Amino acid sequence: MEMKKLRRAAGVTAAVVAVGAGGIAAIGASASDAGKAGGGHVAKIKMEVKGKGKHADLFFQGPNKVEKGSKLKIINKTLPSKVGPHTFTLVKQNRLPKSKKAIKDCENLKLAVCVNAFKAHEVDPNTFEVNKPKVEVGKKGWDKSFGKTGDSVFLGTQGAHNTRKVSANDGKTLYYFCLVHPFMQGKIKVVK
Repeated sequence: MEMKKLRRAAGVTAAVVAVGAGGIAAIGASASDAGKAGGGHVAKIKMEVKGKGKHADLFFQGPNKVEKGSKLKIINKTLPSKVGPHTFTLVKQNRLPKSKKAIKDCENLKLAVCVNAFKAHEVDPNTFEVNKPKVEVGKKGWDKSFGKTGDSVFLGTQGAHNTRKVSANDGKTLYYFCLVHPFMQGKIKVVK
């Protein structure tokens, strides 16, 4: 039931899978996308990869602020046959897997928040088929961070995307990570 098997099930090569153990991506947006998205616009957070092989770097790229009520579009720009699928999973800040041990525990489904998200997506532990790609609890839209439940989306193909309204209250910071690659992490502040 470990995440590495889910990545392999999508055709991942061992060299790229090793990237997951390489380090933790910085939380936040890239400098080129810093700023606020909103005002009727759609904010975009992309799952991207830079480099190749064991030097590949998987990361989220997007704005650091979004207006409450605007739309947030999550886009998988990677090739899952090379790096595996992704999730965009909201999580409480104190539940983000930070250390190398916590990341490894998440990959091996020994970290409660990762187990809960895996179960919420109804992943078959034998075939790794994702039976519930969209998990939505709380208000409709992005608002609920995982503890036992939360909002998440599974994006298993290149170009796959999901758009939801940001329904979290202004002033709240939404922390997120990829369940399959728990070192991929980010945050976005909800503003008026």
